[in-house]
Order: sequence, then C-alpha cells, then structure tokens
Amino acid sequence: MTSNRLALFVPFALAVLGIAGCGNNTSSKTEADVYLSQNITQGPADVDISVPADVSIANMTINSHAKATTTVLSQQDDVILTDWVVTPSRSDGGTVASPVWRNYYQVYVPAGGTASLQNYRIFPAEYYKMAPLVQLLPENGNVDTETGKHNIRERLHIAVYGKTVAGKSIVLEFDVNLNFFYVTY
Repeated sequence: MTSNRLALFVPFALAVLGIAGCGNNTSSKTEADVYLSQNITQGPADVDISVPADVSIANMTINSHAKATTTVLSQQDDVILTDWVVTPSRSDGGTVASPVWRNYYQVYVPAGGTASLQNYRIFPAEYYKMAPLVQLLPENGNVDTETGKHNIRERLHIAVYGKTVAGKSIVLEFDVNLNFFYVTY
C-alpha cells in the first residue's frame, strides 16, 4: 500500500471502528454466548422522600438472547446474576449525586428465557438523609442549593453482573431516571 493510500485508509478505519464501538450494546463486553436485555413495565419516576420507603421497580423482565442466531443454547448458558451496582448521576444540572449503591441479589435467567422481578429495590431510603437529597427536607430549606429547585433529578445507571453456569462473565446495563421531591402540605 502506498503512503498516500495508507494516509487515507488509517483515518477511515479508525472512524469505522469508532462508530462500531458506539451504542448501548453490552453484549460485546461479555464473554458469554448470550446477552441480556430488560423490560420495565412498571417503574418509578417520581419519588416523594417524605415517605421513607426504598425506591423499587414494580415489574421488570430480564430476557436472555443468543448472541448469534446459529448458536444452540444449553443449560450451560443459563445466567446467574448476583451483583447489582447502582451509580447515580445528576440529570438536572447539579453536580452532587447520591452515593453508589451495591445490592447482592441472586436472579436466575434460563438461556433463551426470561426472569420476572417484582418490587426490586434500586435505591435505599436511607440515602434520602444524605447529600444531595437531604437538602429537600423542610428542616434544610426544601431547596437544592445547586439548582434552586424543590426537586432533584438523578439518572441511576444500573449494572448487573453475573456468570453463566459455564462460568462466563455477563453484564446487563440500563438507566432509570428519577425525580426526587418532598411533598409539603
């Protein structure tokens, strides 16, 4: 290849690789022959922190799919999820977010099948008394000092780690948006 062709080919190849790496497909991050997706049919959106209750997803389904259509799945491709890591970030312009929360909860997903979860906890109520949500309590002014608003919006990035029965790593990632506020009567 001449140097002129090489000079044109390298940036093109890097651009193609960059585009291929974009997206939210976590199947490329795992070594398993399956990948997972989720469907939340009933989830939280608005959270009144005057009621000290954990935030949970009322109904969620986790689906197992073969990475390749030609793959024949077996019980060795069944998934056991164990480690749920919830990483909050602000989605309202504020910079201080709630702490990362880890939950160890075992979920079994058969290869090519589904697992249904009801009332699965994604955010503990004790975080209402920590920064930044503690600012929304009436005794603290009921206002977020960073945004000047009576609510705080956070995006929870949920990464669920596990392994197949054969011991291959797998991860499911998704986001949940929450709007925290304190109802004053």
